[in-house]
Amino acid sequence: KKAMADLDKLVGLPSVKRQIRRLVAQLRAQQAREAAGLPNSQGAQHLAFLGPPGTGKTTVARLLGRIFKALGILVSDKVVETERSGLVAEYIGQTAPKVNKIVDKAMDGILFIDEAYTLSNDSDRDYGSEAIATLLKRMEDDRDRLVVILAGYPDEMEQLLSSNPGLRSRVSNILRFASFDADELHEIFKGMVQTADYDLTPEADTRAAEICTLLRSGSDNRSFGNAREVRNVFEDSIATQSV
Repeated sequence: KKAMADLDKLVGLPSVKRQIRRLVAQLRAQQAREAAGLPNSQGAQHLAFLGPPGTGKTTVARLLGRIFKALGILVSDKVVETERSGLVAEYIGQTAPKVNKIVDKAMDGILFIDEAYTLSNDSDRDYGSEAIATLLKRMEDDRDRLVVILAGYPDEMEQLLSSNPGLRSRVSNILRFASFDADELHEIFKGMVQTADYDLTPEADTRAAEICTLLRSGSDNRSFGNAREVRNVFEDSIATQSV
C-alpha cells in the first residue's frame, strides 16, 4: 500500500499508473488462485518502458521493485541499473561473462537496462547481439528470480522488440511514458522545492510556472528532458538564491 501510494503521488503518468494497478491486481489474483489450489498461470514479469528522458522510468522501476517484493514476487527490492557499456565488451568472448556478471548481481531483484535499443547494432564487429542472446537465456532460465526492464525512446524500442521475437515474447508488459505538459512540470518543480525544504513566494511560484511553459513550448517531445530540465531550473534557482 505504501509503494502504491508513492506511485499515485507521482506527477502525471496516468496510463502508467493504470497499467501497474492492473498488473498488481493480476498478480494478487494469481496468488489467490494458487492459495485455493487452482492452477497458477503467472509467467515472467519482464517489462519494457517506452518514453523520452526525464519521464520517471527509473523512479517507476524502483517502485516496482518495492511492489514486487511486497507481493512476494521477488525476494529483494533492489534495482540494478545499467546500459550498453555495462553489458557489451570490446573483445570477443568477453560479452557473455559481462552480461552474466551483472545479471547475477541483479538476482532476486530488478535489472533495469536504459537505452536498451543500443544493444542492437548491424555491425559485424559489434557484440550487442551476443549480449541480447545471453540476456534472453537468463530472462528465461531465471524468470522466477529476476525481472528485467528494458527502457528507451519509443521508436527505437519498438524497432528492437519488433526485430527480435525472443525479446518480444519474453516482455509481458509494455508501459508508455509520455512527456509532461507545462502544468505537470510546474508541479514537479514545486515538489522539488518542498522536498528540499524551501518555500516559494507567490512571485517566485508565478515565475516558475512561466519558465515551465517556456521550457515546454520551446522543445519537441523527443529532445525534451522533462523532469531533468526542471531539475536544472531548480538547481539554478538555489544557486541564484545563494548568491
